[in-house]
Amino acid sequence: MTARGAREAAVLEVLWRAEEPMAVREVLAELNRDRDDPLAYTTVMTVLARLADKGTLTRHPRGRGYAYQPAGPDPAAIAVRSVLAEHGDAALAHFVDQVRADPNVRRRLQRLMQRSPEEKPS
Repeated sequence: MTARGAREAAVLEVLWRAEEPMAVREVLAELNRDRDDPLAYTTVMTVLARLADKGTLTRHPRGRGYAYQPAGPDPAAIAVRSVLAEHGDAALAHFVDQVRADPNVRRRLQRLMQRSPEEKPS
């Protein structure tokens, strides 16, 4: 994945987790929260504008700028809900088998489960 593609994916992840449209500064703060090499405001603004121009995001006037939100739902969330609806406990059993088989996945899941219910995954 190119750096540009990775930045777009990171921005989309932030916005899919958000409960309401976000301004550039809000997206920037979320992206830079755990980064050693912080992104510039103009970089995030450019990525948001390009995604809006592509129709991936919608933008609404907010103050002197815009607030952005995804034009559609998170495909990963849709896929998970679909698999669980179609396969129920069997899907969960396979998921547990995969977690048990891969120590890295198990550690990531444990970190996610230790977060408070209000905290969104990053």
